[in-house]
Amino acid sequence: MDLYPDVAAAGGLGAAMAAVAERRRCDIGPVASAAVPVRIGTDRGVVSVGLAAEERLFLIGIHTPGFTWALGSTDDLGRAVEAVAAWRAGVPLVDFEGAFEFMELDEFAPALEAGNPAPLQWSRLLSSDFHADQRSLLNRIHEDDRLRLLFPTITHGVVRLRVDAMDGGSRQFLVRELPGMRYEVMTVGAETDWLEVSAADLIAHLRGLQGEEQE
Repeated sequence: MDLYPDVAAAGGLGAAMAAVAERRRCDIGPVASAAVPVRIGTDRGVVSVGLAAEERLFLIGIHTPGFTWALGSTDDLGRAVEAVAAWRAGVPLVDFEGAFEFMELDEFAPALEAGNPAPLQWSRLLSSDFHADQRSLLNRIHEDDRLRLLFPTITHGVVRLRVDAMDGGSRQFLVRELPGMRYEVMTVGAETDWLEVSAADLIAHLRGLQGEEQE
């Protein structure tokens, strides 16, 4: 612990953070003194604080299932504690980023804070050369004003449409393109196999699945 004499003197990272928080009058919530990295729950995910091995750095990550809000590091434990407290207090992202220059927000974070990440994701996929083979299908789905509200991802050439961008367990629909302007659709988790759908029926079929989710 040569790089972290303050942490060693306090008896661990959690205890050191708690002591700094008390001195600086920061509310970081309950901290388990023995665990490294330290993990602190907030209304916007879990904040983790760990220790770098090669140099004095407190490594900070802010995560929710399937998404990382921000990553950063600082050699100042006090600043790390202040960042944890600010995030836990719900400081708006623009203010958080301005106050803690060592934290880098994910580009989706502002859209998620606003509650509408789908437009940014559609824009990324539609402009990506990597997904050029799926562009026709993506355009077809995106042209529908209801279906573009779904959050799209692509895995192994299959388009996945998720009802809730932040909930990996929310209802999801898979769409893959077949030769001859045909498609196959499947609802994730349903006791059904792939269903072949014609190009003419694709949008209506997906809208029907979306409507089932909304009922």
